[in-house]
Amino acid sequence: MEYIRKSIYNLPEIRHTLLPFWTGWILTAIGVLCGVLFFMIPNASAGWSSTFVGMMVVGGCSFVTIVCYYLFGDSRRPYSRQLHAVLEPTYTYYSAMVKDDVVAALEAHDEDALSRVKKSAQPELALVRYSDRDERVFYSQLTRVEGNKYIPLTDIIVSGTAENQNNK
Repeated sequence: MEYIRKSIYNLPEIRHTLLPFWTGWILTAIGVLCGVLFFMIPNASAGWSSTFVGMMVVGGCSFVTIVCYYLFGDSRRPYSRQLHAVLEPTYTYYSAMVKDDVVAALEAHDEDALSRVKKSAQPELALVRYSDRDERVFYSQLTRVEGNKYIPLTDIIVSGTAENQNNK
C-alpha cells in the first residue's frame, strides 16, 4: 500500500493539474504594462514615473512568487477526467478504537454510516479523502498517524462515480 497522495495519480481516470494563481498573473501583467509605459513615456512626471517603477517592482515580486509557488508550493492537484473537476483533499481524524467501523463504512460505500462514526480531536487515525466540490466521487484511504507521517492501513477506496451521480 502506498500513501494516497502519491498513488492517486496512478489511476487511469486521474491526472495532474496546476492550480491557477490568477492574482499573481494579474499583478505580473500590471507590472509589465507599467514597465512598457515607463519606457514609452520618458517625459512623464516624477509622480507617474515613481508609480510605474513601483508597479514594475510589484509585478516582478509577483512573478517571483508565481515561480516559487509552481516549483516549491502546493500547486498541483489531482484532476478527474470523468468529472472534469479538480479533487481537493480533506482529512478526518478518528480514534484507533473505531478503525473497524470506518473500514466497514468505506468498503460498503455507506456515507451515512461513516458520518455516524465518532470523530476524535487526538489524531490516531486519519481518513484522507479526495473529492470534487460537489462530492460526486470520493477517493479514500484510512491511515495511521505517527508524528508527521501517514501510514496507509487500506488501499484507495473509490466511492461513487461520475456515471452513477449523473443519473441521480
